Amino acid sequence: MSRLAPSSPPPDGPLPAPADVAAEFAPPPGDQTADFAPPPEAPEAAEADDQYLGDSVEAQGLYDRAVKEAESGNEGRAVVHFLRASKLAESAREWYLAALALHAVGDIFRTPAPPYDLERAFRLYRRAVAAYEQCGHFAEAQALAYRVACVRLWNARTLGLPWWERAELFAYWAAAGFGHRPARVLLTALATVLVFAAIYWAAGGVQTPDGRPVGDPGTALYFSGVTFLTIGYGDLVPAPHVRGLAVVEGAIGVTTVSFFVVVLANRLRR
Repeated sequence: MSRLAPSSPPPDGPLPAPADVAAEFAPPPGDQTADFAPPPEAPEAAEADDQYLGDSVEAQGLYDRAVKEAESGNEGRAVVHFLRASKLAESAREWYLAALALHAVGDIFRTPAPPYDLERAFRLYRRAVAAYEQCGHFAEAQALAYRVACVRLWNARTLGLPWWERAELFAYWAAAGFGHRPARVLLTALATVLVFAAIYWAAGGVQTPDGRPVGDPGTALYFSGVTFLTIGYGDLVPAPHVRGLAVVEGAIGVTTVSFFVVVLANRLRR
């Protein structure tokens, strides 16, 4: 069953097509046993129906049954058992098992074939992210949150999002990977510096404080960098016809640096 097969995180390249995105969604590999369920070989395993362990054992059984139903192609029954397993696992605080079940049923609801329910898939994915975080699987939580944001962007027209919200989502993905890619913010900053440097060089917009023009590309790049970072050494100034442009770059620089700190903190706090 392809939806339940382990997969690797998506690359940081262009947004994948729907079929590629679908292949990315799957529970991660690893042990899928309930944390509080005793091992089958333990002598106490037969007594695991008490109030402390019974829910864990039942949640594990429901999850295993759901996987078998999905593998046999009976996705309707799989959804029922995944939902029952996730609800029981949440009540038993079996967060990893709950995350796997919610993740799997979200995959089924997101696929165009019945039972298709994109909004419900998003809600289940958000609960899966929270469950991953509860059990300390922060890498899986961030990966799933990023992929869900990609799917939301790709299906923005289907979801009825207005054009300005779609443009905002695209810019957020391109500039910061939806807040999960601090390196992408640095690349955005570098691209901004290079673009403004090219404009300054082409327009002859860099000069010394006494008004002598400086036209070499290296100096334009240096001026663009110190303007972006709002350092302002005073050794170079913008020509009168590009002063407005320098103000714009400085404002972009302040915003981008602040944004990078926020994205990096969001990444490191996990």
